[in-house]
Amino acid sequence: MNKKFLGVVGRLEKLSILRRMEANRISAEAGLYMGQLPILEYIIHHDGCTQKEIADLMCVSPASIATSTKRLQKAGLVKKQIDEDNLRKNMLSVTEKGMELAIKCRESFDEFDKKLFNGFSDEELLSVKEHLDRLIANISDDSKIDFCSIVALRNESKKFNIKE
Repeated sequence: MNKKFLGVVGRLEKLSILRRMEANRISAEAGLYMGQLPILEYIIHHDGCTQKEIADLMCVSPASIATSTKRLQKAGLVKKQIDEDNLRKNMLSVTEKGMELAIKCRESFDEFDKKLFNGFSDEELLSVKEHLDRLIANISDDSKIDFCSIVALRNESKKFNIKE
């Protein structure tokens, strides 16, 4: 690898690892598994949604979401109701306990992001965003890789124990 890129790539990897570690810590302290906060927040903003809708949005299998929602339901954070018009359709809602936990968790994530960007001016934040957009565009091969494609590739690499 070109030595001039090495320092930047190393810092990007370190930042990714540190952010993931903090996300794991925040989730664990709240009693959540990694990835459950986005599910809770989606349900909060889409009361009555289905597991399939969440799975489609997050580009994971419905079975994966079913496992997560079952855990969330067991913890008293989510409740399911059967749709009267379609008995095979379960509609999801967040309980008061789930709402309080999601808000607390989101506040912790927001505090971490505030710490992460401490001392950055609005212009510097815009510059960082533009540089990251450029890096993403450089490796996207004009194929307009979307979030679902990235998640699918990541899941595929995990299946074959390919390190990120």
